Amino acid sequence: MGELILNCDLGEDECAAQTEQLMALVGAANICCGVHAGNAAKTRATLELAKRCGVMVGAHPGLAIAGGRGSELPSAVELNALLQEQLGCFLRLAGEVDVPVRYVKLHGTLYHAVEQDDALADVAVEMIKALDNSVGIFSLAGGRLAQLARRKGVSVWEEAFADRGYTPDGQLVPRGRPDDLTEDVAIAVARLQQWQLSGKMPTIDGGSVAVRAQTLCVHADSPHALQLLAALNELLEAR
Repeated sequence: MGELILNCDLGEDECAAQTEQLMALVGAANICCGVHAGNAAKTRATLELAKRCGVMVGAHPGLAIAGGRGSELPSAVELNALLQEQLGCFLRLAGEVDVPVRYVKLHGTLYHAVEQDDALADVAVEMIKALDNSVGIFSLAGGRLAQLARRKGVSVWEEAFADRGYTPDGQLVPRGRPDDLTEDVAIAVARLQQWQLSGKMPTIDGGSVAVRAQTLCVHADSPHALQLLAALNELLEAR
């Protein structure tokens, strides 16, 4: 396993002090585009903080509903319009702050939608490909979006999760279901240790699944996000 980048969703509903604390512990910040949470002012402030901290910046677009999670998937046309609007605004703010946007990571329902629907995955990849050759994608390790992006020449960082449950086929357990998210720091650290040693993540059926990834996500909305990131950093530095 090569160097692993810790990432976190920021610029959402966390307070400014928490944003600063989390930013100090990650190598990449998935910054909200100000629609599913936050606002333009918060997005700009988070971009400025990432620039000061030398953290890699990614745009984090989501559904235009609170929390960015819904039961209905957008159509390809709707996703195209959503990404055009949110990424356009995000890139404008990043330009004003003078910080490069290195990647796009879809939020919530969109993150999973592109793993279920080829048309949606194609829209996302084509939109990102049209931005700039230097802009890549953070996406689910081993997933449909990662495979499609590589075929179309878009840079990919495949993503794993220490605090999310995995199904036997390598998918994430949907939010709201049992075993979807652990808030136990010791369990999350143990998962990372197992993954480092074996290349496999434990699954909810008691087995394990091979996961190849270059970045590891911790959710900022977890009450123990700071403790978990600190523990993961310590573990990675000890390698």
